Amino acid sequence: MLNNTQKVYERLIRGGFLAVDSSKTEIKHLYQDVEDNYEEYAEFFKQIGFSLESGNGYYYFSTNAESKSDIESRLASFCKWIDYLDFFKTYNPIFSVGYQFNKSRIVNEIDVNADLKDKARHLFSQQMPFADKVDKLVKELETIGFAELIEEETATYKVTSAFRYAEDLVNLLTIYNEDEIPE
Repeated sequence: MLNNTQKVYERLIRGGFLAVDSSKTEIKHLYQDVEDNYEEYAEFFKQIGFSLESGNGYYYFSTNAESKSDIESRLASFCKWIDYLDFFKTYNPIFSVGYQFNKSRIVNEIDVNADLKDKARHLFSQQMPFADKVDKLVKELETIGFAELIEEETATYKVTSAFRYAEDLVNLLTIYNEDEIPE
């Protein structure tokens, strides 16, 4: 039985995720409801033009982007997430599902790590202090469901299983040298 259709829709339509390891009770509840009733939810959302997809510990919507502007928008978003992933993996190569981090530590690392500083400079088009860039970046992680605040006092965040989506997309890339391009 589909008891949470509207809540699931409202979460996923904005590009969000439902993650199995969410620290938020409502998200855990929604994830479990979709898990228990996946076929029913998938069929319901299919009727209104959305494909309910499942990953390794997360759910999300996908649609068929057919217009040129839709494809361009998706590619721009994809490129942005490649840069974000590159930034976080430069900060700490083990930055992945379950990793806990603190914004102030990231800012401190930017001050002492030249590679990270260079990547931070290119994160957003507007000029702003590194602390503001990190705040904005973490807010994006939080909004989409890739990270959650788990300790308000220390501003500690945890990376959720939904982060695998971005990692999996980047891992699908195969980069060829010009001499190696398959025919």
